[in-house]
Amino acid sequence: MSTPRELEFRNWLLLTDPNSTPYKNRLRAHFREWKITVEPDPPRATDFFFHNEVDLVLLGHAAETPCLDLLNFFKSIKPSIPVIVLAEGGSEEDVLSVFRNGAWDYFKKPLPMQELKKSVESALGTKAPVDPHPRKEGISRAIRYIHENFATHLRLSQIAQESAMSLSSFERTFKKEMGTTYAKFLNKFRISKAARMLEQGSLSIGEVASACGFNNPYHFSRMFRRVMHISPRDYRKSYRG
Repeated sequence: MSTPRELEFRNWLLLTDPNSTPYKNRLRAHFREWKITVEPDPPRATDFFFHNEVDLVLLGHAAETPCLDLLNFFKSIKPSIPVIVLAEGGSEEDVLSVFRNGAWDYFKKPLPMQELKKSVESALGTKAPVDPHPRKEGISRAIRYIHENFATHLRLSQIAQESAMSLSSFERTFKKEMGTTYAKFLNKFRISKAARMLEQGSLSIGEVASACGFNNPYHFSRMFRRVMHISPRDYRKSYRG
């Protein structure tokens, strides 16, 4: 028998974004079959999240209201609940940071509602409508695949296949959408994961390198220094200090 909750709506989304006024009506129009609770105040949003069985969080991010503290709270309390970040502007470093901290997906405003709905459907494991922008969705799939498999040996052909594009088409589209090459993005993503491990864990530098997909610790150290402008050993010492 269906519960009252199931009879009323398919899923429950929590929108927490102090800057949601310009788009929240459009969001409701595109997600008519979902219940959407809008709570722009972070303390009230965390309390609501803790006490209610929401299925997914849409989390705003801006320079004046960064999302990482809330993202970390949501993922620490209920790690299985997907969080999608909705950003005012943002850089490649922002993308890496939110994925490193467990976000399911990341969209810049103005929001592409059809792509956002596709991502929500995918996160919740429900049937999605036909995507009018298959190449952008392919890049989103590729990024999620990187997020889930960064510790393994990822071949470019493997990622292109995941995105349902040819090698050349994938490389062109990835650079256009992400503003950087696939190789640079993957390296920065892995290094961001490694930095988090060096901050929080007791693994050796060689173990961190292996856990982040680097087979050669010397190559890892060179790449870490190139991205972070400091060696892994000195980074760990400075952070602990």
